[in-house]
Amino acid sequence: MRCSIALGAVCVAFVSGCAATHFENFPLQGKPNNEERRRIDDSQKDRPQILVGISGGGSRAAALGWAVLRELSLYQYQSGGGTRRLVDDVTVVSSVSGGSVIAAYFGLYGPDKLDEFKPQFLTPDNMATLEGSAVNPITWFKLAISGASRIQVEEELFDRQVFHKRTFADLNQPGKPFIILNASDMASGEVFAFTPARFDEICSDFDQEPIAVGVAASAAFPIALTPVPFRNYSIGAAADASHSTSPSACKARPIPEWITEHVTGKYGPYLDVEEYKRARYANDLRHGPDNFRQIDYLYFMDGGLADNVGVHSLLSEISSPEGISGLLFKLNTGTVRRVVVLLINARSDAASSVSTSPSLPGIIDMVGSVTSVPIDATTASVNAQMGVLVEQLRQAARGAPPDALFGQLKVYSIQIDFDQLRGNVAEQKELRDKVKVVPTAWTISADDLVTVEKAGRMLLNNHPCFQRLLLDLGVSGAQFVDRTFAETGCTP
Repeated sequence: MRCSIALGAVCVAFVSGCAATHFENFPLQGKPNNEERRRIDDSQKDRPQILVGISGGGSRAAALGWAVLRELSLYQYQSGGGTRRLVDDVTVVSSVSGGSVIAAYFGLYGPDKLDEFKPQFLTPDNMATLEGSAVNPITWFKLAISGASRIQVEEELFDRQVFHKRTFADLNQPGKPFIILNASDMASGEVFAFTPARFDEICSDFDQEPIAVGVAASAAFPIALTPVPFRNYSIGAAADASHSTSPSACKARPIPEWITEHVTGKYGPYLDVEEYKRARYANDLRHGPDNFRQIDYLYFMDGGLADNVGVHSLLSEISSPEGISGLLFKLNTGTVRRVVVLLINARSDAASSVSTSPSLPGIIDMVGSVTSVPIDATTASVNAQMGVLVEQLRQAARGAPPDALFGQLKVYSIQIDFDQLRGNVAEQKELRDKVKVVPTAWTISADDLVTVEKAGRMLLNNHPCFQRLLLDLGVSGAQFVDRTFAETGCTP
């Protein structure tokens, strides 16, 4: 059957080679910009704002994110004269690849529908569905006629199983969390976050975009799948005549001040180089003056190539005034006093025979290495950035003068990683060894699903900062909490 998939992919590539590219976004027309309708609920200052990052890893990642979110729904505390679940405090979810399936599902249907995710996506044999489509001649010719590519087979899977033609307008509604699906820009390597603000940069209509396209862009693993193509409809003030026929309402827009300050300012590249790079990329997307790259088209691949846990977007929300949630302003003004950063990393780590064999590694081993090793290294790097930022926030709060509005801020940093299952505890060692070899695919076996779900619950409940959060909120019914362990291991 695997050979049939490869043959089908070759046939699709052959018959679609002569067709024009089918771009999967829409021009922004009839309105000046994309409206952001979601807001942070800061009516209770001490209510935690939970920011979640969910990694890639196919159905393994989707299952781990699902398990952790379901676990959050079990814990309740008193707030504003009533009872509230922790899962209701999830404010932002940033995701890539497999994590984007559960992130978009959670944003679309809410926490009360989490139990339905299992039969809709985790239980079915999705790989069999993909294989059937790959060898179906009707699929080949449909893609050839439309100018689409084989990534649309995956999009159709997501749509049929989970999203049912819903668009980002259904995610971008008051009362819903900020869901940020992240893809990698193939040309620049930059993170492209599916948000109204980013769609403004390319003059594309955020509300019209199908959710399945965003999830597929976030999960378009290179070589196995083709990239998701977008057209940049933005027309800069100095655009050449080739853009004059673009069906866009965004002609000659003024460049936002935050972009100009970082790109043209004398000290911009030195004060915060990451913020400078974000501003430069935004300027390029807008076809702004003195642009670094000419970006007329974008081709999106798996978001894990740039950041496999979605940390970049979470960093932006916490540290940048341009974050879509406005969280930084609320931290500075003291209207938010508790922040939880929960990173869910479904990274697998199956033992490799390369280090135990005297034979020179073959092409398959090398391809696996050059895809997985850089992803893990990049993820470790951005995770370190988050760790530094969290510690800076804690130190700022501890050293704040008495009248500082942010002086009562508490930050709980929780990382979920299979390596946290301890090898010197028999039950955890057995679970760790089983969960780290769960394959990266769009199908997960019943036994592997049970393993991942058990690992997710155990890792969350064992984390000292999660236990400290439960203590500080006065959550009842969490008899497993060890006060000494929590207070010693976590100082929010």
